[in-house]
Amino acid sequence: MAEREGFVTSNKKHTANQLFENRDKTNSDKTLPLLKNDGIFENMEFKYTTPEIKRGGDVTKVPKGSTKKKEQAKKVWYISFQAFNPSSNSMERKRLSGDINRIKDPDDKEEAAQELCETYKRLLEGGWNPFDETGNEKLRKSVVNLSMNEAVNAFIEHHQTKGSRKKTIQSYASKLAFIANYFNEKKVCDIQDNEIVKFMNEVSSSNKWAPKTFNNAKGIYYGLYEFLKLEKYVSENLFASIKTKFVPKTESHKVFTDEDFKIIMEAVNKNKMLALFTRSVYYTCIRPGELMQLKRKHFDLDKNQILVPSYISKNKKDGFVHITDDYKALLEQFRDIDGEYHLFCNDEHLYGTIPFHPNRPYKRLIAILKKLGLDKKGYTLYSFKHFSNVKKFLSGWTVAEIMKANRHASIEETETYLKDLLEFVDITKKPIPTI
Repeated sequence: MAEREGFVTSNKKHTANQLFENRDKTNSDKTLPLLKNDGIFENMEFKYTTPEIKRGGDVTKVPKGSTKKKEQAKKVWYISFQAFNPSSNSMERKRLSGDINRIKDPDDKEEAAQELCETYKRLLEGGWNPFDETGNEKLRKSVVNLSMNEAVNAFIEHHQTKGSRKKTIQSYASKLAFIANYFNEKKVCDIQDNEIVKFMNEVSSSNKWAPKTFNNAKGIYYGLYEFLKLEKYVSENLFASIKTKFVPKTESHKVFTDEDFKIIMEAVNKNKMLALFTRSVYYTCIRPGELMQLKRKHFDLDKNQILVPSYISKNKKDGFVHITDDYKALLEQFRDIDGEYHLFCNDEHLYGTIPFHPNRPYKRLIAILKKLGLDKKGYTLYSFKHFSNVKKFLSGWTVAEIMKANRHASIEETETYLKDLLEFVDITKKPIPTI
């Protein structure tokens, strides 16, 4: 017999639904388990007898022009066996005929009967019970469902197919390995909410996860279960009830004070590559990793805009960034170079075919901060971006305008980039309306 996942099919002219149709018309036909997975049910035993073909009794009379075989084929045939009925707590007989009585040719009918009998034999051996629809449904779900190992692999493959960043997939894989190893071959449909709570407590404790790491891992697992819900392997997201942990205010990517910024830029200006790179981050708010991958052809100095193509952009979408007059003056030196050149490739004329890794300017900035004794203040390359956004806000830009300049997907995302803004806002001279 031909097989496909979740159903029993046949390469005969009669259909699968016909093959398991019977006069008793139970719902068991809808919950037949996969034959090729019978091995996983060997421990699910219940009482039954071996199915037999009943061919309608002996033929006592053969009309002229007919044969005994043809007359036998005219009788009502069925497959007979007994199985334990949990409702009555007793063995009961089951007679199933499927579609075999529609077949007229005696040889075809015999073949179909043998096939049907063998099918029920294997199904009974596999755990299917014609009197237990609840058990059959659970059996069917278990057969067509995924183990946690398979679920994790499918989720990673899903992200690879949709084009998620390599770094994102690697980050996901490291956390997904914990849940795959914990539940292993257990079917995702059989995992309970209390088991999820226990898993999160144990894995976070044994690996000494900080609150931020815990929340990031929870987010990945939540995404896994949303994927499984979409694919109909689970009915609810068990990570929805897991509470996130409080994360103390981060000290990284702090906004420069005006005094520190002036001191830092005096040192940065002594490095030609770093001077242009940090100013590029400040004027464009393009992420350092994206900026390093841009080529001269992406900078349109006539239209005063930069294209950040989807294959470079973090959000996988094309975006445009305005070139201000101050920044354009810095870019004029590259107007006539080859469009395929990157702008940060060496310390002399800067442009070339192989760009620096984003860690290069980062390490140079950190070295300067250490030399200046400012390395403990949480300043990074992203501080230039945050400093730019705070300066925009204080000069009258709206949050919506800043959102557009940063190519953010939401106002909420932009507001996180305005961190520490309150430190720069003076309300002491603001009047309060008289009442």
